[in-house]
Amino acid sequence: MEIKHKDWTIRKITARDIQSVLDFIIPMLQEIYPNIPDVAVRWDLANMENAYIIPDNSAMFAVFDSNGQVVGTVAIRPYDDRLEAVRGCYDDSATAELSRCYIKRSLRRQGIASMLVAAIENYCEQYGYQTICLHTHKFLPGGFPFWLSQDYIIRREKLENLETVYMDKRLHSNPCFLELKPVCHSKSIAV
Repeated sequence: MEIKHKDWTIRKITARDIQSVLDFIIPMLQEIYPNIPDVAVRWDLANMENAYIIPDNSAMFAVFDSNGQVVGTVAIRPYDDRLEAVRGCYDDSATAELSRCYIKRSLRRQGIASMLVAAIENYCEQYGYQTICLHTHKFLPGGFPFWLSQDYIIRREKLENLETVYMDKRLHSNPCFLELKPVCHSKSIAV
């Protein structure tokens, strides 16, 4: 799947895109999380091909400008129940975890992130995921309101210095949608 615009293109990344993606994501992480020194040292970034390219149930989409530079990303991987605050809340076999959603500062608020999220949701529906979960932080500029605008609901909140909010969205095109029952409460918790 490829989405073309006069100034940019959105598509699933390939192995040849890895360095361009890292050249975008690592400075973005250092900008967003300046007080977390090892924020860019993560398994998925060190193993992009194994994390997002080889598995059928994972993907990363990127926005490429007219010069071929990456100016936005979003990724999806199977959720593995790794987040303590929402442990046990999801059917791991039917839930994807969304991450790495970043847009170059000068291109924000132009609808690009919404198009990236639509691409990743479409991918999830085609793969058969029933739910997408994510976590964000209230201190991030525009992050939390953006996810609310994309119909993600608050599952839990951690009232600590990172102001972490755990959110999810049920995918409507799935025929099992009406039968799904949430396992967790939507109440905020202090952890």
